[in-house]
Amino acid sequence: MPEIKTVDVGEVSLEYILTGPADRPAIAFVHGLGGNLSMFFNQEENFSKSFRVLLLSLRGHGGSSCPMPETRESFTLDVMAKDVVSLLDRLNLPAVHWVGNSMGGLVGYQMLKDAPERLLSLATFGIAAELHYGPVAINLLTLFKDIMIKIKGYEGFCRMAGPISSKLPETQEKVVEMAMATPPAVIKYGHMNVASVNYLQVLAEANIPLLLIKCEHDRAINKALKSTLSVLEQSENAEVVEMTGVGHYPNLDRPDDFNSILEGWYTRPLCSSRNNELPINKDNKSWMLEG
Repeated sequence: MPEIKTVDVGEVSLEYILTGPADRPAIAFVHGLGGNLSMFFNQEENFSKSFRVLLLSLRGHGGSSCPMPETRESFTLDVMAKDVVSLLDRLNLPAVHWVGNSMGGLVGYQMLKDAPERLLSLATFGIAAELHYGPVAINLLTLFKDIMIKIKGYEGFCRMAGPISSKLPETQEKVVEMAMATPPAVIKYGHMNVASVNYLQVLAEANIPLLLIKCEHDRAINKALKSTLSVLEQSENAEVVEMTGVGHYPNLDRPDDFNSILEGWYTRPLCSSRNNELPINKDNKSWMLEG
């Protein structure tokens, strides 16, 4: 396994792995809530042959530190995006191809809003650009999680995430492992901060290549995807891939197929040229990868 390093980016330190040829474009793989950089080890091994590859753990996740005291305000998407910008500065990475899962996708949208010059492209999976849970619903969900932790203990609570995320036992165990390495406060405030977001206008105005990987068994996210897909359908910069037989973590469920999707996308004119001079054939905007 490549060496995991840590760098100070202000009030927190972030762990990261940076591999691959220094003269190649960089891909940043960014996990979701309760994850960490270890969920992308397969992608690091695959893509570091041809790309500069950055894996990182967001604040409070994996070996990255938590701000003290832990508050809801210290785990907002804009704060986490600022962390990443600082990390890119420290690593002398002017811009990256972003691949974000779940909350990592939302941090990518926030980067697209606040620092679009740092993104060469944006690929997301396991997330929608618009989520709407009102204050009452958020408070009820938070109360439910607190009660479950008291009843089942934190490990029992984390184990609830496994079957929801994937049908594969090995993926379920990895999800539980990562969740248990995440402090309860990070999970609590993270859920509160991602429950109600709207990046549709940011997405509509994007002038970089966009990729959305839609996962067959990620039912909660798929219910929320309608508005996101509508925006992407109108974009000359966007493509959609549908993967069957996978849940919230397609890179863990079917890593070879997930990697093939990205490899194919990065070699297309739309993504390989920042100028985006070649438009997508709108009659072939999405394709199906069967399992």
